[in-house]
This record gives sequence, C-alpha cells and structure tokens, in this order.
Amino acid sequence: MDSRDSSSSVILSPDAAKDSSLSEDAAAISVTSALAKYALSSFQSGKFEECIDILIQLNQKKLNDPKVLHNMAIAEYFKNGCSNSKKLVEDLNSVKKQSEELASAAKEQVEAANPGTNASVSKDQFDSTVTVLNIAVTWFHLHQYTKSLSILEPLFQNIEPLDETIALQICFLLLDIALACRDAVKFFAVFDYMDKAFGGGFGSQDENGSTMQHSNLSKTSSLLSTVASDTLKSDLTAADSSLCEETLDYDNVLAEIEAEKRMKPVGHIPANNLLKTLGERSFSTIDLKLELQLYKVRFLLLTRNLKLAKREVKHAMNIAQKRDSSMALLLKSQLEYAHGNHQKAIKLLLVSGIQKEAGTTGIFNNNLGCIYYQLGKYQSAAVLFSNALRSCSSLRKEKPVKLFSLSQDKSLLITYNCGLLYLACGKPLLAAQCFQKASIVFCKQPLIWLRIAECCMMAFQKGLLEKGNNSADRSEIRLHVIGKGKWRQLMMEENGHVELSGSTQWPKLSLPLARVCLSNGIYLLNESLLNDSKSDVESTLSLGINETKEASSSDHGEASTNSDLKEAKGGMNQDIIQNSLSSFKDIRSLEKQLIKQALLANMAYIELELENPIKALSVANSLLQLPDCSKIYVFLGHIYAAEALCLLNRPVDAGAHLSAYLLGQNDFKLPYAQEDFDPWRMHISSDCEETLDSSTGNARDSVFLKPEEARGALFADLAALLATQGHHDQAKPLITHALALLPNNVQATVTAVYIDLMLGRSQDALARLKQCTRVSFVPGRLEVRAS
Repeated sequence: MDSRDSSSSVILSPDAAKDSSLSEDAAAISVTSALAKYALSSFQSGKFEECIDILIQLNQKKLNDPKVLHNMAIAEYFKNGCSNSKKLVEDLNSVKKQSEELASAAKEQVEAANPGTNASVSKDQFDSTVTVLNIAVTWFHLHQYTKSLSILEPLFQNIEPLDETIALQICFLLLDIALACRDAVKFFAVFDYMDKAFGGGFGSQDENGSTMQHSNLSKTSSLLSTVASDTLKSDLTAADSSLCEETLDYDNVLAEIEAEKRMKPVGHIPANNLLKTLGERSFSTIDLKLELQLYKVRFLLLTRNLKLAKREVKHAMNIAQKRDSSMALLLKSQLEYAHGNHQKAIKLLLVSGIQKEAGTTGIFNNNLGCIYYQLGKYQSAAVLFSNALRSCSSLRKEKPVKLFSLSQDKSLLITYNCGLLYLACGKPLLAAQCFQKASIVFCKQPLIWLRIAECCMMAFQKGLLEKGNNSADRSEIRLHVIGKGKWRQLMMEENGHVELSGSTQWPKLSLPLARVCLSNGIYLLNESLLNDSKSDVESTLSLGINETKEASSSDHGEASTNSDLKEAKGGMNQDIIQNSLSSFKDIRSLEKQLIKQALLANMAYIELELENPIKALSVANSLLQLPDCSKIYVFLGHIYAAEALCLLNRPVDAGAHLSAYLLGQNDFKLPYAQEDFDPWRMHISSDCEETLDSSTGNARDSVFLKPEEARGALFADLAALLATQGHHDQAKPLITHALALLPNNVQATVTAVYIDLMLGRSQDALARLKQCTRVSFVPGRLEVRAS
C-alpha cells in the first residue's frame, strides 16, 4: 500500500497491525487494521491530535508494539510543529532499543524451546532499520552530517539483505551527506555501488522508462521523507570551503583562500520536482538514470573536473528532455560560475525556474548574490542575500512545519556569505556578527576562525576597537579541551573566565580575541592534516590490495580493455574517477597549505601588535619553514621576523632577514613577481568602504603590496634598521629609493626626516615633515590609519 503524503513528507501505514501477534479472532484483526488505516488518514490530513488518539488505542490493543510507538513519536513531533527534533531522536532511539530487546527476548525463547539448535527469529518482526534510518534522516535535516553518517554506515555495510526501496533511501542520503561533507571518496564508494546495483541496463532502456518494481513497499510505510541536499562543509562548508568549505575559484585556488573571490553557491537539492523528497520520487528507470547522472555531475563539480562535468551535464539535459530539468539547469549554472562565465550563469539560473518555487527562492537569491559579488556589484549582492535570508525565514514559519524545510534552510550558509561581503566592503563589525552566527555550524572549519580574526584586525586598522580591549590586557588567552567523544568541546579562558567558543555570548572584537580565533584555526587545521596523513596510509594499503585483485583479474582475462565504450554508456571510467579524486586531493592539500600560511602570518602580526616579539618571531619562523610557501607569505615572514628581532634588540639578525632580497650593496630584488600578486587582487566596487590608497585616492585593489611597493618597503625597513645603528650615510640612499617607490608612505617619510636630521639637513627634514598627513601603510604590514 502506497501511503505517502506530499504535504507532510511523512509516511505512515498500518504495518503495526500487520506485524502484531496473530489473533484467533479475525474480527479483532479487522478492527486493528481499520484503526491503523484511520490513523494514517488522519495524519495525512494534518489532524495530528486525532492521529495520536487513534495510535493510543492501537497501543492498547498491541501493547508497546515498536512500530506503533515509532508512528506515535512521528505524529507527536508534527503535532508540536517539528519544534523539538532532538526529542524525536530520543524517542526513536528508545523505540530502537525496545525493538532490539524484544528481538533478543524472542531469540532466547526460541533457544529455550529448542535447545541445541540454531535459533532464528523473524527479522521483519523486530527490524529496526526504518527507525535507524529515520534517526539518520532527522540528523541530516538538522545539518548534523557526521552524526547521520555514523548511523548510516553500518546500514550501508549490510545493505544487501535490505528491501530495494530502503536501500535506495540509504544510498541517496549517503550521497547527499558525502556532498555536504565534501567527501569525494565516500561519495564514489556509494555511487559505485548504486551504479552496479540499480544502474544496470541504463543504456538499453526506453527513454520513457518503465516503472521499477519494488517488493514489500509496505516496509517503507513508517519512513520520514529522506533525501534533501545541502552544501556543508563544511563548508562554510566547506566546509572550505566551503566550511562548510568555501567554494573555490577553480582556475586559481590561490585567489580563493585569502582574497575570498568565491562565495558559496547553493545547488544541491533533489532532482525532478525540486521540493520532492526521496519518499515522493518516482522510481521509473529513466528517472533513476537521471538522478544518478545528476549526482555524477555534482561529483565532478566537487572534484573540480570541469571539462568532464560540462559533457556530463549535457548528457543530463538530454535525459531530462520532456521532464523537469530544473536541477540540470541549476548545475549547468554552477558550472558556468566555476568557469567565470557569470552572465551565462545568470541566464541559466533564471531559466531553471527555481525562483518560482517558495522552497527554493532562497537558493536562487543566494546564487545570484554570489554571481553579483563576483562581478563586484556588492550593493546588489547585499540586497539578494537579504532576500535569501527573508525566504529562509518564511520557510521556517511554514504551517504545518515540514522536516524537509529544515534541511532547505540555508540561512547560516547565506549568513556566512553576508560576512564575506561585509568584509570585502570594509565593514568588520557587521562581518563579525555574521561569522559568529554562522559559527554554530562552521565551528570546526579553520576558515571561520580566520575570518573572525580578520574582522578583529580590520576593526583595529579602522580604529573601531574599544581602547581597553587591546592594550589593557595583553595576557594570553588559554585554550582548553573538555569532554570526550561527541561531548568534546573547545573552551577559552581569559582572566580566569571560561567561555564556550560556540557561545552566543561572544566577547567584543579585540586583538586578544583574534589571537584566540587564529589559535583555534591552527589547531583545527593541524588536526585535519593529521587525519589526511592517516587516510593516506589507509588508501595506500587499500590501493595495494586493489592492484593485486586487478592483476589477478587481468590474468584471467576479466579486465575490460575498452574504457571509452564503458564511459559512453554512462558508467564512470575508473581512470577518470581516480584522476578526479587525485586532483581533488591535491587541490584540497593546496587549500590547507594556503590557509595555514594565512593563519600563521596573521598570528605573527597579532603577536607584534600585542607586544610579544618572542612569540611573533617563533610564528614567523614557522611560516618561513612551511614547504612550498608562497612568495608573498615568505616576504611577510621575513618582514615580521625582522621586526620582532628589532624589538628584541637583535638588529644584525633582523638585517639578515631583510638581506635575503639584497642585490649587491644598495639594491633589492622584487620579493615576488606580478604573477604572484595578481591572484590576490580584489573586486573593487563603488559602494564598498575599502581603505583608500593616499597616492591615488582610490580603494586599494589587494590585501597585499604590489611587487614594487614591497620592494620599496624593503628599502625603507633596511634604511630604518641602519639608522638605528647609527649608519646614517648608508641609510640615506636606501631611504631615497624607498621614497621613489612609496612617495606617499608616511613611515618612509618619517625615517627620511630622522636621517636628514642626523645628517644635519634640517631644511630637507622640514620639507619632508610638511608632506606627512595621515598614515597610509605600514611597510610589510596591514594598512592602518592614524592621525
């Protein structure tokens, strides 16, 4: 009996009556069955109180039947407006435990009645698979992907005996979790199984497709609707990305991590009808083929294989002919966005039609906002993000509330995007508020901590921090790890006061807070790198086993020699998959390297500002020791190390860091080339509040100095160093070079004034002093303003 309900996205049925102990009285069975059907009808009509009353009557006839209790838990949940999902999980866990206890007791009875024999109990009678799956579904809708995954993995490991419909639900949910967690390896393991188990004969099927036959559809009768999709990393995510990790600039990863050129487009929502859940999807062969094809495209987008993704999305469009192609168009829009074809991405997004559906309006506005951000139209992007948040808010207020609406609520992801936008517009206080809200789900992503630290630093530059927050107390904030397992939490202690890092009561922005955030980011990143190294070892062992199997298979003539033919038929060629996975692994590794460089460079800056030169020197040296460190960060490492050594009264050692770029006695080479600098250029919008470059009156277009400016900073720093040692004659030509490259830099001008005074050139010094107006840039450091 198909008893799905499209309005509530929950399925109930009279299974409890069917699975009860057989009664000799046929009339009693008939009454029980009628009650169960009546309960189902009431639930589908949204009459949850009436449904619960009927289920109570059923429970009296079938005392403590797990399936009745299961349905009661779901009905209670919807009666209360889906407001207490954790209570639902507790109730379902209780039902699961009861099923296991009943199964164990039944087994003991059989063994007692038949000693010495292998006791067997009907699996269907006490099967808790549906209950376990619903627990995983609930955690998924609450964006608790790790919890959901830990529950689903045992089911997937023993998926063969399960009903085909339930197996499909498990697999689709695992695919969405893998995408949300940006776990390409896990995704492929599940997809490969589905392609083999459910994808056979795709090439020979008629395009109209025939409906697949499923046995025991009643087994799904108690299922909550299953698969919805999400993008978290994360996340923010990604996490990276995208974070939730941040969605990366596919053409230049370097530009993403620091300059934040990409934001988070949202596109992972079910195919066919965008608002349908798996329980409501049609399982015709052609629809399942389209579904798997769309997941294949999402996998290729995740692993940045854009060339193959372009071909596969065309194939998806062909399959979707005369069907709903919204998802295919949305993915094609994301593909064009990844390629930087923003106008084409906008057109495809509009054609997809997702803006017409109430449940996907937020996704539409968010994605369009990301595109406008990329085009440098910050004000338009802000309006679109605001509309997206408003759509998510209305989704949460829907009556009756749908559990599916919770997973479609992308408000925290969009809030993170708002934070990036405000940061780009030079509004650190607003950006920090957004990041702190988003930290509820992104707290284990290093990038969220880097962003909050950047907000503190920008607020410091702009003079927006309260005076007591930075100078009055420069003592370190200590970190503590408390609890074990899932209760393990990171805590921080300042002046004997302990606060949860994910608390809603965030301390005010300050440089000490920036240090805490950077420490959190470094800790999380090191943990991630450690886990990566462990997985590399496991992958190597697995690869050796697979290679042995492949060699054995080849010896028996079982290996396929025509991979192109296999690929053309819709299969995912193993070589292409392995190349995609390997490439994705390399990209992720590069992302983490760049994040670590940013974290360490910012930490060195903070320690210098907090007058901790010893720690600043240690962090700067750690930055310089990173393998394959980018030239820009190597430059910053030398500058920060030199400044720390000067503060420690070690000018000779400081000079050694600056002399790394010396050419002869009085010249410096460029610390980095234009091609190293270009990826870090930012979008400049007329409505942003970036720090102005006093030499042009325009907003600076990068977070770093241009190569020639960096060279000028080296001249100025070495001149200042020589001047403090009394070598004014040697310092004079250096500061002259510095001013030629940085004519409006106040620090260089002040150094030149000092040297002129020491050399007795008071008139030259007076003329230079008249040029001093406002601080524009601290050599090698972030921009600041001062009177």
